[in-house]
Amino acid sequence: MKLVHERDQSMDFLLILIRTLWLRNSQNVKIILMSATIEIDKLAHYFRQVIDGQVVPAYQFHVGDRLFDVQEMYLEHIQNYGLLPDLKLSEARLSREAIDLCVKLIKSFDDEDSMAGWDHTKNLPIKRATVLVFLPGLLEIQTVHEALRFPRGKPDSVKFNLDELDECVKFNYEIVPLHSDLSMDDQMNIFTPVKSTYRKIILATNIAESSITIPDVRYVIDFCLNKEMVCDPETNYSCLQLVWASKANCDQRRGRAGRVAHGKCYRLVKLHLFNSFSSYQKPALVQQSLDHVIIQAKRLNIGEPKAILALALEPPNINDIEITILKLKELGALTIHMGQDEIRPFDGDLTFLGKIMAALPIDIELSRLIALGHAFGLVYEAVVIAACLSTKSIFKVYYKDRLAAYKSKFNFASGTFCDCHAFLNVYKTWLYHESNQQFRTHDAERRWAQLHNVDIKRLREVHLLIDELRTRLRQFHIFVPRDVESEQIQRRRNPIIQQQNLLNLKIIIAGAFYPNFYIREPIQPEAVDRELSSKDPLRTIMLRNVPLNEGILYRNQIEQQLKTLVDVEDMKITFENTKALVEFASPHSTRQLVNPSELPIDQIVTSTTSHTNILPAVYFAVKARMTNHKIILQTF
Repeated sequence: MKLVHERDQSMDFLLILIRTLWLRNSQNVKIILMSATIEIDKLAHYFRQVIDGQVVPAYQFHVGDRLFDVQEMYLEHIQNYGLLPDLKLSEARLSREAIDLCVKLIKSFDDEDSMAGWDHTKNLPIKRATVLVFLPGLLEIQTVHEALRFPRGKPDSVKFNLDELDECVKFNYEIVPLHSDLSMDDQMNIFTPVKSTYRKIILATNIAESSITIPDVRYVIDFCLNKEMVCDPETNYSCLQLVWASKANCDQRRGRAGRVAHGKCYRLVKLHLFNSFSSYQKPALVQQSLDHVIIQAKRLNIGEPKAILALALEPPNINDIEITILKLKELGALTIHMGQDEIRPFDGDLTFLGKIMAALPIDIELSRLIALGHAFGLVYEAVVIAACLSTKSIFKVYYKDRLAAYKSKFNFASGTFCDCHAFLNVYKTWLYHESNQQFRTHDAERRWAQLHNVDIKRLREVHLLIDELRTRLRQFHIFVPRDVESEQIQRRRNPIIQQQNLLNLKIIIAGAFYPNFYIREPIQPEAVDRELSSKDPLRTIMLRNVPLNEGILYRNQIEQQLKTLVDVEDMKITFENTKALVEFASPHSTRQLVNPSELPIDQIVTSTTSHTNILPAVYFAVKARMTNHKIILQTF
C-alpha cells in the first residue's frame, strides 16, 4: 500500500479490514506499507504480532536518502525583510505581513541566482530558478498573485497603461496557478518551460505536495496553511476550514525543492510556532462525517459499527458515531430497531435505501437523490446529476477568466439558476450530439467544448460513472434508460410534462439534501431604492469610486469594459458624485427557451429568459465583483 500517510476515511477503514483479516486467518500474508512521511512507530505497533509470548511490532526499514539538501528557513532568518506577522497557534490565517515577505523574498532570489551568471543587457540572472509557493486555496492564490503584481495595491484608476505598474511584467515573472478546480490547460502550464531570464512562480495548494514532480524548483515558500474538511459536531455537516499544516505536510512540501539540486525552503512562521504544530495531519476518521464508513461497515456485516471503528488506528469519538447513526436513521438508511429488539443508539439494520447507498460509489445524499428520482419517475435525470456532482466540475474554470465558466453554466441552466439543471443539460446535449454522430471528428467535439467551456475529459468520466451506476442499480431492479432519446425521455418534450418534471426535479433535489438548506435573508426595498436612486434594480448595477464629478469623461471606458464583461451592447450610464449607475436594456423580445441539444454544434447556448425578471447582465456583473474583477479607468 502506497501513501498511507494520506489518512482519508477509505485508507483508515481499509487498514481496519486488512488488520482484522490478517490477525484472524492470514498472518502468513506479507503486508508492505509505504510512505515518505509515514507514522512508522504507530503503524508498526498497530500491526504487531505475538510471537513466543512476546509482543513484536512490525518490521521497519528505510529506503534511500535525499539526493540534495534543502535548507530550512523561518521568520527569524528573514526578519530584515520587513515587519513579521504576529501568528498564533489558535488562529490559522493568511496575514498581510506574510504576503509582503513572500513578495520581497522572491525579489531577493535574483541575488542568489546571479552566482550562475548575469545578463548585463537585461540586468537579470542568466538562469532564474522556479519558485513554488504553497497556499491553502484558490482565493489565497489570487490574493498573493495580486500582491506580486501590485505590492502597493491594485489601483482603481491609472494615468497610463496598467502594465506599467504591474511588477510581474517589470520583473519578468511568469505566474502559474495550480489548483484542482482549475482546467487541465491551466494545470499543465506548470510543465511549460519559460525563457531563461523569466522566473516561473507556481502558486499551488497541497496538490503539489506529492501528486506531481516539478523538476526545476529550487525555492519553496510555505505559508504552512491547509484547508481541511471538518465535521460540525452539532449539524454533522462537513465543510472546509483553514488550519495550520502538520509537520509531515510541511516536510512533503520542503522535499519539492530537493529533486535536482540543492534548494531552500522558507516557512513563513516562527520556529517555536512550527514546533507546536501537530506531527501529522488529523485523520479524516476523527474529523469528518462518518456516514459512508458506517454504511460500508453495515454492508460487510462484520459487527456493530461502534465495535468495528474502535479497531481503527485512531478511533473516532463515540459521540460522533451516535450522531451519525441517528442521521442515517433520519435519512432512512438504517432501521430504528434491530430486528425485534428495542431502539439501539449505536446500530440499526440496513433498509432498502441503505443497501442502495452502500452499493453505489457516491455520497449518501446522491444515492438518496437517485432513489427519490426513481420514485418520481426521474431516475435518468437523477443519475446524471448524481454522476456530475460526484466528479470535478464539467465546466472549465480558467484562472484568468473565471466568469467564462459561470456564463456557460448560467446559459445551460435555462433560467433555473441551478447547477444541477446546468449539469443535466450539458450532459444531455453532449450525448445527443455524440449519439447522432454530429461529432464526426475529435476536433469537432473539441471545438464544441471550447465554445461552451466544457471539460470533455471530465464529461467522459461522468459518462463512465453513469454506466457504473446503471449496472449497480440493476441489482435492485432499478432500470435507468440508456438512450437519451428513448421513448420515455422523448415524451417529456411536451411543455406541460416538462413543467411538471421541472417541479418534481426541484422536489427530489430538496429531499436529497435535507436538512442542508440555505434561507435567503429578506431584502430591504427602501435601502435598495435609495442606493440606486429609484432605478430598476432588476436591470441596474452600481459602480463606485468614479473620479468625483468627472464621470462623463469615463463613459466610453466603462461601456467598453462592461460590454466584454456582461455580453450586453445597449446600456445607459448616469453619474452621481463618485457613483456610476448602469442600466441594461431589456431584450426586445423574450423567446421561449429551447432544448440545448436542438441547437447546431457550432452555435453557443444562451439564455435570454429566466424564472425571474432580473437580466442576465446583472448576474454576470455581480459574479464579476465576487471574483474580484475590477474596472480600471485610465485617468486624464
